[in-house]
Amino acid sequence: MKNYVLNDDVLCFTQDVEDEENIMVIEKKDRINIKMDCFKFLKKSCSFYGHSYKIQRQFIIDNFNYYIKTPIVLSEYDMIIFFPTTSPKSKECIWIAYNNVERYISENDYTKIFFKGGKVLNISAPYSTIDSQITKCIKIEKFINNMKFKKVY
Repeated sequence: MKNYVLNDDVLCFTQDVEDEENIMVIEKKDRINIKMDCFKFLKKSCSFYGHSYKIQRQFIIDNFNYYIKTPIVLSEYDMIIFFPTTSPKSKECIWIAYNNVERYISENDYTKIFFKGGKVLNISAPYSTIDSQITKCIKIEKFINNMKFKKVY
């Protein structure tokens, strides 16, 4: 799995709690373990799509002032956007694919996320965090779509 990168089938990924040398990637139909650090995996995936993590993060900061828990646009073309649930460098951080979230609801100590394709996951993050991150992603998606259709003279 050395060459695996994030794609539109990925629902989320996080550091594996049972083996901290691995990350756990949850796809629509599969679960994959990859021997890599979560943050390095995200950086590698950004590079695959033609951008560095720093450039993608700076793009969001420059246009939206989202300095904390900054969503990352992997692909403007495929509209693949991932958002973190905590600080991206935290071992507890879960990166969620905005493009695959169908809906989400608050439960006792977690947020239940319903993904496209039918998978449901309980995420250990407050509802307010998920809601705020989804709102950021909606604004980012709208901005990118508006940029795509603007004509430059």
